[in-house]
Amino acid sequence: MGREILFATTNPNKKERFQVYFSPLGLKVISYADLENKIEVIEDGKTPEENARKKAAAGYCASGKPSFGVDYWLTIVGLPENIQPGQYVRRIYIGKNNQRVEADDKQMLEYYTNKVGMLGGKTKALWISAIALTISPEKTYTETFTRETIMVSERSATVNEGEPLNSIQIDPVTGKYLSDLTKDELLSLQKQGGERYIGFMKKHLQEI
Repeated sequence: MGREILFATTNPNKKERFQVYFSPLGLKVISYADLENKIEVIEDGKTPEENARKKAAAGYCASGKPSFGVDYWLTIVGLPENIQPGQYVRRIYIGKNNQRVEADDKQMLEYYTNKVGMLGGKTKALWISAIALTISPEKTYTETFTRETIMVSERSATVNEGEPLNSIQIDPVTGKYLSDLTKDELLSLQKQGGERYIGFMKKHLQEI
């Protein structure tokens, strides 16, 4: 298929999505699941870029192949800094000890609906994503992208399994809940994000 590039993930859906993005560039995307050795990355960076760098570097060290990592953070306008989701979108504050706990879809919806309700029922939010590409021990490239969304406390009747926050997010372009977008509308939204990653990889393609 082409030159192999390692995606620092074990998620098969993410691997498939980025393979679609990068196939036209002549790249074959493999993932941690394709390697024999198990790789663990401590994602303790202070920014999405730092975590993406850690993932890409770990992938390169494990495989010797050009490797890229992607990291996503969520910032909700109006929430105090100490309870911003950041990289821990699923690890919410619940319980008497106020410690982050891995939440299921129902818990996430209840938690974020409550938080947005405290902000008046509607607020802006930012999805911040970073990609890092490591092509040698001394050379890593990074880029960060931001996508604006609107979060509301009134839920859509449609809940996407595994992505519950889609039912309390409004797409600024269509005015629809993300969970209510048609397949074509959703593909268009994903395409916009994909073009950013494709553009990034194109800039460094000759070095891979």
